[in-house]
Amino acid sequence: MGEIQKEELEKLLKTKGEVRGAVFQTDAKYILEKKGEEGLKKLEERVKSLGYPIDYREAKATGWYPFGLRIISLLLIKDTFGWSDSEIREMGKTAPKFSFIVKFLFKIFGSTRRLVKEIPRFWKEHYTIGEMETVKFEEKGKELIVHLINFDTYPLFCKYLEGYIERILLFNEKEVVTEETKCALKDNPYHEYISRWK
Repeated sequence: MGEIQKEELEKLLKTKGEVRGAVFQTDAKYILEKKGEEGLKKLEERVKSLGYPIDYREAKATGWYPFGLRIISLLLIKDTFGWSDSEIREMGKTAPKFSFIVKFLFKIFGSTRRLVKEIPRFWKEHYTIGEMETVKFEEKGKELIVHLINFDTYPLFCKYLEGYIERILLFNEKEVVTEETKCALKDNPYHEYISRWK
């Protein structure tokens, strides 16, 4: 393995909380898009050789899985393909367009204002830990601030979320930039993401 050690992955398995199987489906779709069938097979072999029960093809979208597997998947994807954090961020940015859960919610809540109101629901649809809340939304000022509280995770997931939140807004806005400005892993009480658009 690259930077991360097996012991560290094992520790991640003990992370509390669960995640929907849809995240593994979106991971697989991204790998297929970027690396093709051979790339996905390479990742599956890597995951299997390490003994982790991540099934990218058969995971049930609405089923619940240990949250630690979500982080392990991202780390193994990064390591297997030698990707940078920015590629994982791009992966997060692509995920909502692959998720049927997100697509369903977008059909119900189409406008930016209504989508922003539903951000806490988006979170709870995918994760059993942490709470995401809208702290500020200025439609005219074109700014959104969200906080993710009670959520300690791995730094790579912070980058993934940065891209994910950016994409949520891109469904309705043309140019969006999202940045994590505070991180709970860096002695802050929560994760803070600020999005601005034109």
